[in-house]
Amino acid sequence: MQLEKFCNILLKNFQSFKVSFYKNTAKSNAGRKPKITDEEIAAVFILSYITGMPVLKIARQFIDDSIKSYHIFRKSRIKRIYELLRIYLQMRILSVIIEVLVSNKKPRLIVDGTILPVANVNRAKTQRIKRFNGKKFWVRRKRNLYSQHYKKRVKFEEIYYGVLVMIICDTKGRVYDIWFHPASYHEVKSFRLRAKTSIWFKRLISLFEVIGDKGYRGCENVIVCETKEDKAQRQIIESVFSRLKQFNALSRWRKGITLLSYLYAYAIGYSFFRYCEV
Repeated sequence: MQLEKFCNILLKNFQSFKVSFYKNTAKSNAGRKPKITDEEIAAVFILSYITGMPVLKIARQFIDDSIKSYHIFRKSRIKRIYELLRIYLQMRILSVIIEVLVSNKKPRLIVDGTILPVANVNRAKTQRIKRFNGKKFWVRRKRNLYSQHYKKRVKFEEIYYGVLVMIICDTKGRVYDIWFHPASYHEVKSFRLRAKTSIWFKRLISLFEVIGDKGYRGCENVIVCETKEDKAQRQIIESVFSRLKQFNALSRWRKGITLLSYLYAYAIGYSFFRYCEV
């Protein structure tokens, strides 16, 4: 079966990567063999993006039909999965950066953000949300769009309860970094916070030119798109976000660390396995 072969390929990739770059600090429980290993879970997360199937369903289908949700989404384990996916993405991107620097090319990176809804707004107002609580995840966005019916620009307001997901990618759609902040944060604020806290992100913006839309005017290390050529290059990130929203609806995550695991699995799948047929 094509899907089973691809699952084995992903598993071998993670196993060889873990031996070379990543040491697992997990303690064994009375010498008992786990139902599912960290490498298998990481491969299943990426398969979830590629196939459009939930993580638990894939794990039961290809690894062990007795697997429960706590075997995968337990907090101590999901932290290890996040670290494995994050370092794997950075190692793959590092090889891309080396190829670019050797070829004396300096392609641009594109930065932008989008709101991922955590829950329905009406439900969030009346019920306790298990994912996130607090006013900082509420955001109101005022928009001014042209209406074909009224033949003029119409102002309207949108209310979201969710998170702001930021992506920096190249013109081929390969994701170099991905992170999230509360939905009430502005994209420029999120960009600056990431530059302060992430060494990986600092090196990216020092090596490459970063372009963004007019919302990044006045932001350090970001060139605002002014010409049609720059705006055409920036459009690639919109296709990245369109697939991300579909993947978010499938994931049904409940914790921030689980969301990060899904985001990095999405980044790996979209960047390197986008055209795989399974």
